[in-house]
Amino acid sequence: MNRPATALRQLGIALQMSLTETLRELAIVLGFTIIFPIGILFFLNHLVVPSLRTQVLVGTIMMETALLNVNALAQSIGSDKQTRIFDLYVSLPISPVVYALANALVLLPFTLLSAAITLGVAVAFFGVGITLPIALLLIGGFVLVWASTMGIGYLIGVYGGTPRQINANAQLVGIVLTFFAPVFYPVTILPPAVQVIAYLWPLTWGTQFLVGILNGGGPSVVLAGLVLVGYIVAWLVLIGIGPRWREA
Repeated sequence: MNRPATALRQLGIALQMSLTETLRELAIVLGFTIIFPIGILFFLNHLVVPSLRTQVLVGTIMMETALLNVNALAQSIGSDKQTRIFDLYVSLPISPVVYALANALVLLPFTLLSAAITLGVAVAFFGVGITLPIALLLIGGFVLVWASTMGIGYLIGVYGGTPRQINANAQLVGIVLTFFAPVFYPVTILPPAVQVIAYLWPLTWGTQFLVGILNGGGPSVVLAGLVLVGYIVAWLVLIGIGPRWREA
């Protein structure tokens, strides 16, 4: 059997194992990914001027996408370490990319569902107009944003020593990524020196990508999309190298 087919088969088995564990906590997952972001959207929408409603909508979706992916992936690895399932994966002849993708992919449907419901609330209650083609482009954008943060959660998980430490680190990084990155406001309002730092975050580019789609596209959307793809490739290469894969 060739290597791509073997990797896909391994990914399918790992996905099945991870999905079984995730379904046991389905209610908690759905509650976190849907109720919390919508509450934030209602709260922030009453604080900003109408011209920033699109930015607030995108910021809310970026927050739920990044927080879920970073926190859930890191905490999933921490749980696997505690139950020794991580040791099982490490002992198998599989790439760490298979393990990371399996743990991340099981929560992707919940992330997309949460984002879709948030979009629906924005259309129904805040007058945000979204056509079907734009909605489909946004879904593709959500996947790009999701994948561009996957490596962050993975590194937190494999470098963390205990589930408690991993959870604390994931929460801290998630807060920094969402509340200190320019997702709820345009990056252009930051001082030039801070803008340079902000552009190191994948969420900055993800925000520009989604806002650009909602505002009709343009060269900035293409650039932001290419940068997100670059982040994804870089994370996959880094995970494939296997930092602390055998030592964690």
